[in-house]
Amino acid sequence: MASSDECRLCWCKDLDDLEDEDKHVAAGNAGHLCFPCNCRAPVHVRCLSEWHQSRWWQLLEQGFNFDEAHARIDTCEVCGARWMTRGRPKPLAAWALCRARGGTGKVALRRFPTLSRATRNFSDYAAANGQRLELLEQDVTGEFFRVRLAPAAFYRGEGSSAIAEGWIRHVYLEFESETVAARWPTPTMPPAYT
Repeated sequence: MASSDECRLCWCKDLDDLEDEDKHVAAGNAGHLCFPCNCRAPVHVRCLSEWHQSRWWQLLEQGFNFDEAHARIDTCEVCGARWMTRGRPKPLAAWALCRARGGTGKVALRRFPTLSRATRNFSDYAAANGQRLELLEQDVTGEFFRVRLAPAAFYRGEGSSAIAEGWIRHVYLEFESETVAARWPTPTMPPAYT
């Protein structure tokens, strides 16, 4: 496992921290380390870009559709946050209420912000109708929000967890203020669905 001062993909350190004879080895890794998600392990921007390209082709070869493959390469598989190398914008509001539609009174959280209904994209947890959710971030399409909830009920079966995070579609959210809801950008469907 990479230490906190080396890239978790190539295991090289930041160029400024290397001896002169080692800089040529890491020069191909495009410089400085960044923290593109909520994990504690940094990556080089170039390493992340190369990983994205190779992962993209792997997912397409495995039969994932465009939307699902795109959501998976833009989301950290460890912490669930979007990969962002230039700062993480805050949502316009900190909280929203879950508005479940349907018979169960629950909305399943997703592991990735994708419209694909494949079971592999859903987590074990769900938000209950009327439950207050902490908004952590919004995906690039505006269709999904990453939320934190406590407690988190299991979607199937009985029981709950003390806390859970996951992605939820904007249609299941009700904002506590009409002025906040009016300021949200209009969601855009992913290219595969337009």
